[in-house]
This record gives sequence, structure tokens and C-alpha cells, in this order.
Amino acid sequence: ISSYQHYQRATTKLLYSNTFFNNKLRTNSSFDFVYGKDQRERNPDDEQTKTASEGRDVGFTLNTNGTWNINKGWLKTLRYVLSGTYMDKDSYYETVYSSATSPYSMTTTNGAVLSNFAGQHIYDVNGNQITNFGPEDINHYAVYLPSSYLGHYEIDSREVNLFAKVTSSLFKASGHVNNRILIGADFRSDGNVGKGKTYDPSTPPYRSQYGHNSSFRPRNYKDIPFINQFGAYVEDNFKWSISGTHDLNIQAGVRYDHTSVVGGIFSPRVNASIDLIPNLLSLQGGYGIAAKMPSLLYLYPENAYFEYININELANENIPESQRLFMTTTEVRQVDNSDLKIAQNHKAEVGFNLRVGKTNLNVIAYKERLKDGYVMSQTFNTFNTFIYNEYQRTENGIELSSSLPVLSTYAKPTNNLNIETKGLEFDLNIGRIDAIRTAFQINGSWMRTKSWRQGYSFYDNSEDAASARKPVAIYSQDGNASYKQQFVTTLRATHNIPRIGFVVTMTAQAIWQQSNWNTFGNDSIPVGYLALEDASVNMFPEGQYTTTQQVKDAGYGYMLNNVSHNNAIKESYSPYFCFNLNVTKEISDMLRVSFFANNMFRSYPRRESKRNPGSYTQLNNRFFFGLELSLTL
Repeated sequence: ISSYQHYQRATTKLLYSNTFFNNKLRTNSSFDFVYGKDQRERNPDDEQTKTASEGRDVGFTLNTNGTWNINKGWLKTLRYVLSGTYMDKDSYYETVYSSATSPYSMTTTNGAVLSNFAGQHIYDVNGNQITNFGPEDINHYAVYLPSSYLGHYEIDSREVNLFAKVTSSLFKASGHVNNRILIGADFRSDGNVGKGKTYDPSTPPYRSQYGHNSSFRPRNYKDIPFINQFGAYVEDNFKWSISGTHDLNIQAGVRYDHTSVVGGIFSPRVNASIDLIPNLLSLQGGYGIAAKMPSLLYLYPENAYFEYININELANENIPESQRLFMTTTEVRQVDNSDLKIAQNHKAEVGFNLRVGKTNLNVIAYKERLKDGYVMSQTFNTFNTFIYNEYQRTENGIELSSSLPVLSTYAKPTNNLNIETKGLEFDLNIGRIDAIRTAFQINGSWMRTKSWRQGYSFYDNSEDAASARKPVAIYSQDGNASYKQQFVTTLRATHNIPRIGFVVTMTAQAIWQQSNWNTFGNDSIPVGYLALEDASVNMFPEGQYTTTQQVKDAGYGYMLNNVSHNNAIKESYSPYFCFNLNVTKEISDMLRVSFFANNMFRSYPRRESKRNPGSYTQLNNRFFFGLELSLTL
């Protein structure tokens, strides 16, 4: 039985347009309201897990834009855009967690040592204070979560987005040459004033399994600074009519972007086209660099928390329950990366445009490369040595039983991601066939993407106990890459009957080929290790170990990672299809009603995995439908 899932969405848009100063200033203003609710109710299958969730979105956008026609000398127009969005998102999720045993101490202070007795200090046999906490943690205490419990958390998100843009347009014509220059600037500010994720600290969400002793804490979204981005740009659109029949168009420009934390960068681009055969065939090409600004995840990541159990007497029945001691030490690491660079996407393209009568064909081949892409990664600097102290109760009191070094690790924002994409896109517009009052358009694309990471990967073959910790193996990532390939076409037919104001649009999308696979380099032989005592980097001489047996003979067998190359098998899906429908009826000059249904036939083809025979993947987007009402006053 599938879960009882419900999704509702409603939108409203109000538009207002006007002119001022004898039509010199034209303005357009809009108000958009959106409401959405996504709910998962319990069904009979959820009796054990008691899983339920609900999300509600309520928000609005105010936008105003205008064009001021100046027409003085080169300066022709001045355009502006101002917009603001506020989105209130509230959601909750609850379920019964299993195998959830772990420590949780509630504090966010690095080095805090708390026990299960809030506000009380614990001393060893020599009278030395073991616990360590300040006034901010006086009411906090350490808990040892049970193996199974009902967890519930809520997320209060209140997104605020502000945007402003101004563009001046300059134009000059001289003979067969036209110049249109755009100069502008924009500003964007994005933030959140919500409370973030909240929960009862005695029943927190399931902890991360990313590393030994890892934990987490609530995060108030209000504590995250707004991301401010400023941009300025200039662009020249040059047109030369050669002999009055062949047009040469060159568009060249440069943009400067500056964002919080990572600084600024320039991004140039140029595009050109020329008519080889007037009104029939033209060639086009271009090259540009686009800056990809980091999101909040990479600019202001959450801190990494680690929880170490110093003593646990909760299961010791020889001690009265009210006297059993449980104590933990919390380690907090700053995850942000002040050296993060702005990612850049380099793209080159070439193509042609062919026009025969009402039929138009546009074909573009492209290749792009994302450099310094953002990804959360482990690096040499994300491993830290921590002295793990463990205590035991003796006849004399609490005594230190062991003090051993352990390595803690986390992932931080890096520029280690690279993506290469090449592809071909086409758009064939047949135009309207008057005899059947229908217009046809076919477009499609073939695309192959390769992605890989720079740097090293790490393998920790240790158990949780401090006495069982081992050095961490270092592996090269050279040769490891992921590939995706897809060929898709879309046929769009638009039939209209103007006499009754009726328009029907049918879209048929065909995914002819879709596949993914991986390649692997040397991911079975370590190239070095991180020392347990001080996290120092120790690289093996190049070529010292070429077989796993050599690694074992040298005493490093515990560093060998049992890798699987199952993903080297190419996973490919046979063709599948998706049909969408949109029906629009113009009731009057002021009122228009549209009905739409996506994946109207509810087609969910299943394909068996070649890597894992017996497992299946369900394809296609989920079915949904809706009604749109447009009223013009």
C-alpha cells in the first residue's frame, strides 16, 4: 500500500500597466501569490514507523518594471526592475527511528563536557573537575538515546529575496552600421529570517553516519547572514549590413559580479552570426565565461559536531539508577572555507539557421566546461586529532582509564568539482498549416556529461572504540569519473479555432536514449595515510606499491578498501514517452481559462537494472493537473 500523499497548489497573479508623461514612461507592476501544501498521512503500512509529514508554502512577490524613453543623442531608453519576494515555509516530519543509539549533549560549545545531571560538576578521585561548561550550558545535559524512539522535527523557513536592476540603452546608426550598447547594474540580496530546524533535544533527528562520533545541532536561520550580490555589465550589439543583403551581427560584453565571502570576478562573452545566403542560411557561433556563484550551503555551511562518550554507567545495575553517570565531550569544528573561489563555466558553440518559406531550422553544437565547481569534500585539513579521554568508576571514585588520540573528520566546501558537457540541440518550426489550423514544432537535444573530482579520497577502516582507531588511508581520484548521456525530442502541436477562442496544445516528449556509467582509476591501492597521532600527511613513494599483496606485506592491509566497480556497467533505458495537454478557452477579451495535465496518461515505465538484476527504476514525471484563470481589467 502506498503512502497517502496529497499535493495542492494555488496561484494568483495581478497585473497593472500604465503610461506617464505623454507615454515617455511605461510601467508594469505585478503581485503574485502562491500557496502550496504537501501532506503525507499515515496508512496501514506506517503503523510501525508512524511516519507522517506535512509542508506548507505561502508567499508573494511584488514586481515593478518600467521603461523611460529618453531619446537624447545616443541615450534612448532607461529600464528598471524592482522586485521582492517573501516565502513562508513550514513543515514537519516524524517517524520512529531504529538502531538510533548514540550520545547527544545539547551544547554547541567546543570543548564542553556535560553529564546527565544538568548544571552539576563531576570530579575525579583527585578532586579535579572533569565536566566543563559555562552559564550558556547550565540547563543542558547529556543523554544516551535509546535504540528506538519517535522523533519529530519542524522547519520554519521565511525566505526573503530582493532584486533591483537598471539598464541604459544607447543606439547609433551610421550608414550600414548600427550600434546598440547596453550598460547596467543589478543587486540581489537573499536571506532567511525563519527559526530553522527545531526539535526536542531529548529526541533529536537521526544522527549523521558520515564519520565516527558525528552529531548535529539545531540551526537558527536568522543567524545566517544575507547573501548580497552586486553585478555590473556592458554589452555592445554591432550590426553591419554588408552590401545591403548580408548582415553581420556581433554581440560582445563583459560582466563583473561580486558576492559575499568569495569576492568578485569578470566574465566576458562574444557571439556572432552572418548571413551566408540572405533569408535562407546563416552561421552563428560564440564563446563566453559565466560566473557561477556559490549558494548558502557553500558560503555559510553548518558547523561539524562530534560527541565522545567519557563514561557510560546507564546499563550498570550494580549502581543505583539515580547515581548512574553518563558524560560526553563535544567537539565543534568550523566548516567554512575562506579560500573558496568563484566557479566559472566556459562555453563555446557553433551552429546554423536555415529558413525555407515558413519552416525554420536552428541547429547548435556546444561544448562547455565547469571549472572550480562547488562540492562538499574531505581534504587534508578536515582531519583533526582529538585526545579521547575515557573514565571508569572504582572504589575510590571516577578515574581516568585511557587517553588516546582519534581522528575526527568532516566535509567542507571546496572547488574540487569539474564538469564537461558536449551536445547538439535543434529546433524545427514548421509553422502553421492553415488547412488544419495547427502549428507544429519539433525540438530535441543530445547531451553527454562527464563529471569528476580533484583532490584525494580517504578511507577510515576503524571501529568506534578509541582503542580501535587506525590511521586513515589516502587514495588518488585520478581516473574516476561519472558519465551521463541522453537523447530527447519534443513534438508540440498547437491547434486553434479563433472563431470560438479555443486553443489546444499537445506535447509529446520522447526520451530515446538515457544512460549512465562510471570509469575508475587507481582506487584500490592507497598512496599514503594520515597519522593517528597528529593528522600529518605521509605519502608513499610513487610506485612503491602496485598490488594489494605488496600493501599487505608492508603491514598496511587495513588500509585496503574493498571497492566495487559495479557502476562501470552501463545502465541504459529503452525509449519511453510522456504526453502533456493544455486547453485554453478565451471566454471574452478580459477572461481566459486554461486546463493543463502533465503526464496525462500516467505513464510510469519500469526498467530493470543491468547492474543489479531484479531491481527496477520507475521513470517519467508524476502526473499532475490544474486550472489557470486569467482576468484582465
